[in-house]
Amino acid sequence: MGSGEDIQKSNSMVRKKKKNGSIRSIFTHADSQDWFLMALGFIGTIGDGFSIPLVLLITSKMMNDSGGFSINIGSDFINKMNQNAVDLLYLALGSFIACFLEGYCWTRTGERQAARMRVRYLKAVLRQEVAYFDLHVTSTSEVITSVSNDTLVIQDCLAEKAPNFLTNIAMFGGSYIIAFALLWRLAIVGFPFIILLIIPGLIYGRTLMGLTRKIREEYNKAGTIAEQAISSIRTVYSFVGENKSIVAFSDSLKGSVKLGLKQGLAKGLAIGSNGVVFAIWSFMSWYGSRMVMYHGSKGGTVFAVGSSIAVGGL
Repeated sequence: MGSGEDIQKSNSMVRKKKKNGSIRSIFTHADSQDWFLMALGFIGTIGDGFSIPLVLLITSKMMNDSGGFSINIGSDFINKMNQNAVDLLYLALGSFIACFLEGYCWTRTGERQAARMRVRYLKAVLRQEVAYFDLHVTSTSEVITSVSNDTLVIQDCLAEKAPNFLTNIAMFGGSYIIAFALLWRLAIVGFPFIILLIIPGLIYGRTLMGLTRKIREEYNKAGTIAEQAISSIRTVYSFVGENKSIVAFSDSLKGSVKLGLKQGLAKGLAIGSNGVVFAIWSFMSWYGSRMVMYHGSKGGTVFAVGSSIAVGGL
């Protein structure tokens, strides 16, 4: 009976930890003004993400209008070009407003939440008993460093990572919406190639996270050796242990160097895999030419659809 209750308690604790470690826990320090700023920033990220697909849409109209007046070039051609130019001007103005909202609102709310988090973090540390500092904290600087580093990570996530993620999602969705709206046959043919564009990024992201965590652990080992040597520098000099400390510090950094080389290799493979875009472009150009010859599609539309698929996948 007792063992069953213990298992239930342990399961509830695990679920509670998972819940506390969710993405929503990042926004626990946001107030009503922060939510308002994030809402405006969300609108800005959506507008920023849709700007490039809309540019491709207007570009396809300009290319089709230019190719449709081969003999009689008159006022209709000029009017359509002027209309396209005005559409690009409006799009540039809207993109400026969206990018401003994205940059200002997310940066502002990131600073506000990080400042509030630092205060609560420091209060939580200072409420601990004296034994906590004897067992878990080696120096006062470690408390300050932990508060600064942890809050900077959250601030960077709110001010940069979150808007970039939302912008990429909006660009992906907007690109494929434009592609299917312009020429759904060509969009369906190019849609499976999204796997070749997304999988390298996912693999690189998971690999980078693991390598970054290991590199941080190696740096922490080296930092511990340096801190111990500096904190007891008189003893080190008394026993002539400078060279020994230097050798130990250098040896602890060798692991981070190897991991850094692996990280560079993974990054190179991920960037190099973007070359598959040229292969996709070649296939889209070939199939698009057949759409122009046998289905009456326009060249500007084929160009816009191919560009949307390539941009959306990246």
